Amino acid sequence: MSLKSDSGRKSSITIRQMEIDDIAAVYHLGEKLFTTEEFPMLYRTWDPYEVADSFASDSDYCLVAEAKGEIVGFILATTIQKEGTAWKKYGYLSWIGIDEAFQGKNLGHRLYRRLEERLQEDGVRMIIADTEGDNVGAIAFFKAMGFSLRSQHLWLAKTLLRRAKEATKPDRALAATAESPEPWQGKTGKRPTIPSSSSLRRKVFRKLADKTVPDTES
Repeated sequence: MSLKSDSGRKSSITIRQMEIDDIAAVYHLGEKLFTTEEFPMLYRTWDPYEVADSFASDSDYCLVAEAKGEIVGFILATTIQKEGTAWKKYGYLSWIGIDEAFQGKNLGHRLYRRLEERLQEDGVRMIIADTEGDNVGAIAFFKAMGFSLRSQHLWLAKTLLRRAKEATKPDRALAATAESPEPWQGKTGKRPTIPSSSSLRRKVFRKLADKTVPDTES
């Protein structure tokens, strides 16, 4: 399916469907946004496979914002069929990120609106998203887009200590974990961001879809 570009006279930013050549640029933009200081959970789960997996599974719902040939924003989503539920087909917004230099320009709103149009065209009746409970910026963004809180879930983390016999061996992974602040130590982000890996996100999505009962069938 094709997606027409969205570039107005007052803006040099184009919203278009993501292409395979954009994968690296989207990943590197996420690297800049999802830092260990501000978003430790996002930092730990954002990797090249997140972008590649999203593009490979549902490229129609992967959009980017481009300015002067540079990727300055992205939104990644997917759909899941849930037979036996009221809406049957759900949209799931998994990641969104905007370059700091382009924040405050309604770029996140534009990306989301274009995504919503595409999902609606494809028969989606409900869109689900999740974020950390203290991410005030993301929650405000979703509410501005018409989302409402349906349920709450917690992300729990536990650092495993090395066994005594392994204590003398170098452990880069443990050292990296020790240097990174725990999820609850991160600053509240201003950017609209969504946590967790794609596989874990899909599990959460299915549980949320099962528990979400719309008010009407109309």
